[in-house]
Amino acid sequence: MKNTTISMIAATLALAGFLACGGGGDKKPVPATKLEYTDPTGTGYRFVKAASSTATKLVLELRGPATETGRGVSFSVTSDPTKAAFVKVDQGDPEYAQNAAFDLGSTEPKLFKGVLDGNSLKVSVAQKGNTITAKPLDNALVRIAMEMKQGIAQNTTISFAASDARELPASGGSRPITIAVGAVTAK
Repeated sequence: MKNTTISMIAATLALAGFLACGGGGDKKPVPATKLEYTDPTGTGYRFVKAASSTATKLVLELRGPATETGRGVSFSVTSDPTKAAFVKVDQGDPEYAQNAAFDLGSTEPKLFKGVLDGNSLKVSVAQKGNTITAKPLDNALVRIAMEMKQGIAQNTTISFAASDARELPASGGSRPITIAVGAVTAK
């Protein structure tokens, strides 16, 4: 009887230990179902979340300083290709970006391109010449989009960075700019 009682106590303690550590085995992370984006602070060039974003497709708008006008921008953005992919804003778009502000004229060639290059998206858009009125930069200038890859765990941060950015200011020429980005998180 004493051995049976000791065996039962030992079995109960072993079961309690097993349950306390989560039942053993590999716990699979809870998969994320949506992308969240926190807009950066500031009023310079920045990517902000567009109203057209959905739970699974994050649409970002490049906006510029409120006090300036310009004729074009170019930039590269990167993200972790194991966690997210750049996609077309609208499936039928010819480019991996949308021009939202600049007057490209009605004749070819149009100075607009959005190209995937590995885990990088390179975008350039410009008005031709200086006879077309420069556009205010505080509105949406360009839209890009990304979708989360399947199987990403909740609360995973997805890298997102902008580089090689330039603007064509109303005064002419080209000058480098810095584009602020926010935080992308799988939720």
